[in-house]
Amino acid sequence: MPDAARVRDTKDAGSWDRLRATSWLAGGVLIASLAIAAWGYLRDRQFDASTRHDNRLIIATERLLSSLKDVETGQRGFIITGKDEYLEPYRSGLAAVPADLATVSALDGVGAQPLSDLVRNRSFEAAQGIDAYRIDGPAAGAAHIQAGVGKSLMDRVRLQVAALQKAADERIASAQRGRDTDDLLRVASAVGLLLAFAGLGSVAVQRRREHRAGQALLEGVLENAPIGLGFLDRSLRIRHINGALAKMSERALSATPGMSIWEVIPQLRDTLEAKLGQVVEGGRSLANVEVEAASNLRQDQTRHFQASFYPLGRTDRGEANDGVGMVIADVTGRKRAERSTKEGEERFRTLVQASAAIIWTADATGAFARAQPNWNRFTGQTAEEAMGWGRLACVHPDDVEDTRAAWRAAVATLQPIALEHRIRRHDGEWRYMALSAAPVIEDDGTIREWVASHTDISDRREAELMLSAAKDAAESANQAKSSFLANMSHELRTPLSAVIGYSEMMEEEVEDLGETGLLTDLGKIKSNARHLLSLINDVLDLSKIEANRMDTFAEDVQVATLVEEAAGTVGALVAQKGNVLVVDVAPGAGAMHTDVVKLRQCLFNLLSNASKFTENGRVTLQVRREGEMDATVLVFRVVDTGIGMTEEQLGRLFQRFAQADETTTRKFGGTGLGLAITKAFSRLLGGDITVESTYGEGTTFTLRLPAYMPEQQTYEDGSAVPGREHQEDRQTVLVIDDDPAQLELMVKFLERQDFNVRTASNGQSGLEIARMVKPRAITLDVMMPHVDGWAVLTALKADPELAKIPVIMVTFNNDNGLSATLGAADHVDKPVRWDKLKSVMERFRDAEGDVLVVDDDPSVRERLRTTLERQGWSVVEAVNGQDALIKVLHGPPRAILLDLNMPLMDGFAFLHSLREKPGCADIPVIVFSARDISAADRRRLHDADRIMGKTTSLRDVTAELRVLVPTGEDPEG
Repeated sequence: MPDAARVRDTKDAGSWDRLRATSWLAGGVLIASLAIAAWGYLRDRQFDASTRHDNRLIIATERLLSSLKDVETGQRGFIITGKDEYLEPYRSGLAAVPADLATVSALDGVGAQPLSDLVRNRSFEAAQGIDAYRIDGPAAGAAHIQAGVGKSLMDRVRLQVAALQKAADERIASAQRGRDTDDLLRVASAVGLLLAFAGLGSVAVQRRREHRAGQALLEGVLENAPIGLGFLDRSLRIRHINGALAKMSERALSATPGMSIWEVIPQLRDTLEAKLGQVVEGGRSLANVEVEAASNLRQDQTRHFQASFYPLGRTDRGEANDGVGMVIADVTGRKRAERSTKEGEERFRTLVQASAAIIWTADATGAFARAQPNWNRFTGQTAEEAMGWGRLACVHPDDVEDTRAAWRAAVATLQPIALEHRIRRHDGEWRYMALSAAPVIEDDGTIREWVASHTDISDRREAELMLSAAKDAAESANQAKSSFLANMSHELRTPLSAVIGYSEMMEEEVEDLGETGLLTDLGKIKSNARHLLSLINDVLDLSKIEANRMDTFAEDVQVATLVEEAAGTVGALVAQKGNVLVVDVAPGAGAMHTDVVKLRQCLFNLLSNASKFTENGRVTLQVRREGEMDATVLVFRVVDTGIGMTEEQLGRLFQRFAQADETTTRKFGGTGLGLAITKAFSRLLGGDITVESTYGEGTTFTLRLPAYMPEQQTYEDGSAVPGREHQEDRQTVLVIDDDPAQLELMVKFLERQDFNVRTASNGQSGLEIARMVKPRAITLDVMMPHVDGWAVLTALKADPELAKIPVIMVTFNNDNGLSATLGAADHVDKPVRWDKLKSVMERFRDAEGDVLVVDDDPSVRERLRTTLERQGWSVVEAVNGQDALIKVLHGPPRAILLDLNMPLMDGFAFLHSLREKPGCADIPVIVFSARDISAADRRRLHDADRIMGKTTSLRDVTAELRVLVPTGEDPEG
């Protein structure tokens, strides 16, 4: 017995030790959980205070920047217009700046100091500009603005504001991350409290204190639960609600025990009163009841809740329950997300339905797997008829095989499709359609489906044909005119030369015979003949300029010597009307390398024109040298004190066969060709001419020419070689992205790849730069404010001048199908894999030469190279189609001469592959082959621009090249 008692005591002691250990452990967990909860609460308050502070800082900096913009706008408006009403925003902005600056400084004292200095400097600079305008006049005010100091200060202010706002945003983001961490800690705290409650419950019989601790633990769990929990009595008055439910009610401070639940959540009474009555009276639980109600604080907002109700204290003996327990979760955020997703889907469906293009989808093989309403409406096919590959029944018979081949190749290579073929419309008419299809790729690299569109291009094709016909007609007419003038030049000049020669001989004979009375008449004959010869020369010069057949010959000349000769030649003409000729050549005018004959004629025309319209006045020829090194220019100014011109007369001054007005023609004579030729010559010499005039006071013509005239390449027949764009322009890539960091990375990468880079921080400025620069390629982000990337891409492809520029989408949105459907050349995901971007950009480099000659016969390639290089073209050779595709991928040439019969890849396969490459659809291709071309061959070669046999003269081949690759620069300017 004593041994048994000792065993029992030992067991009791062990049980007590375990109970004590459990109590201590539960107490420790409780304390830790409460500490974590309290710490989370304090951190929430700290985060809220920090977030409010940072939001106030962002608002204050925006307000400061707005005030400073008012100062800048008012200053510029006043200086540009001189109107005092523009000073109103300036004064109001200037008055608001100190208060806004004080607010920013109070919120961020140390960080705001540099901004304070910049703002004061910008305000001071604005005042200086206005003072300059008021003291020294508009020119001084404009000069002050053009100096760029204010813009530079404003840019630095924006950068400083952006830095402060970025720091504030980062702190706000950090606070949000802290809240996310605290949520996990709260869950851990709740779990800890539950564990502590369970431990304390096991010793509740022995320890009353542990029981009270368990009660407190339960209340803590309820209070800190992330969902709303509450207990009501039978009359639906509050026994207890936790903090989450009180916050949901938007009346947390007034929610106290004994209050009716409808005083706390009145917005839910109409929906829930009947259901709570069922729970109280019927003792039936209700789970996951979804309700919605207007917000008490904002009546324009609707909140969504999910509620569950269960009876309290009901026994199996049918006794009435003691009340209702409820669990309520606020699901407003989830509902909004669901609504946003649904609206996005509806917008996409609306876009598809409203689009002028026929947008459809196909399965991984390219076949229709479900009904395509857009296709059915356009073609008149039923859904059953079009299913699978039934849609090919609507493709023109001549285009079916090419369409099948394109789809087979695309499915095999997972590459987008871009081709043109004919589709039968529902009314039976064949329409030219552009097909664009792109695969949607699964994570495992397989095709999930195809997204495609058909765009009706029949009108464009018809317009292209009409334009081509009009172009051919215009070129024929221009050629006929040039040929006529060239032939007539000899026919007209020959008899005039005879008239002038015989007049001079007769003058000598008459003078020897002493018949001096006839000398005056003979002089008139000679003078008028020379005048007629001058007019003929002017007309022929203009015809040569129009046809790009005016040659230049550059040589070195001393400017002072040239000016003296010109002044000596026209001196007598100037003196005829009592005028004085003043020559003012600045020291250091030096020498220039230019076409002396054409420069001399420009000076003759300007001085003659000035003397014609000036009487008893002064004609001044000024010469100055400006700039340095390659930018050096010679500035020739002809200033007269003559009759001057009105704005209307200035507007038609340089038009051919036109003078200021009919009165001028009757009074002063002339054909109106001199100034037109002068302007054309000035541009031919690499410069330009401008004019300033005041009616009744005089006129100033300013001729600016480079000190070293750019070289001019010409064909053997004298026409100018179509100039390649400057390498820098041809290699320009436009990067459009609103993220400054991403812009900087893209610029650094592309510049390392030897591209010239232009950037735009938003879609609107990107479109403007694209129209101005015409870049080689464009990289485009999607998620941008105001105008997103899809809208920019649509605008680019809708603009005929920009539609052919390749666009690469660089974005987090992995939507290759939509990108290709809207016309993008490729897609690169963010974060950017630079090796992928490099491989994409390699396709858009310039070729090594103007013309790519593709032929497996070395002797043919040699003959073509010799002929083309003599004509001024640069040449790249390829021995077969595969070699040529590699050359094209490195950089598209301006034109291609293509043989058909070649090993490895013949000309037919090359042409088909070429037209499928992004950016290669419009490269002119001349088929140059000894093959006897059949009708079937011609159908396969429908993408070629010209088909010529090898018996064709090489001169005719180069002539076709000049037609297909026209001169890039209009001779008119």
